[in-house]
Amino acid sequence: MNRQLSEIQIRGTCRELIARGKRVSGRRLRRELADRFGFVGNTARVFQIWREETRDVGSVPPLPALPADVTELQRCLQIAEAAAADNLARAERAELREQAHQDRWAMEVDRLRQEALARPNQLAQIRTLSDQVHRLTVELHAVRSALVRQEPDT
Repeated sequence: MNRQLSEIQIRGTCRELIARGKRVSGRRLRRELADRFGFVGNTARVFQIWREETRDVGSVPPLPALPADVTELQRCLQIAEAAAADNLARAERAELREQAHQDRWAMEVDRLRQEALARPNQLAQIRTLSDQVHRLTVELHAVRSALVRQEPDT
């Protein structure tokens, strides 16, 4: 069984100890690794990483400490999962509303196209009736003009 700690685990533990403001020794780091992961890792490797992390403690801002309490982490995870589920549900509802909106207007456009195709002669009928109204208006004007000319001056 490979019982090697990852560099991320070692560096994270070291940075967390530094962020707590306690004096961090190599032995303290190894004790913390044993408490957290059940083994301490290769001594030379752990001490090399420890030296790298403690060398520039003042120049590198410390990482925010993670809550050590597992129940707090689980509570945060549950809150995040609930928020993600709410966001996903909201996005799905918005997508369904948008799809319904698109479907409704696509059906309306299709209905109007079908209605226009069902009445191909309607435009021709409108033109014929418009021409007939214009012709009758001209005839009415001519008749009125003739009547005005025929009336005796009284």
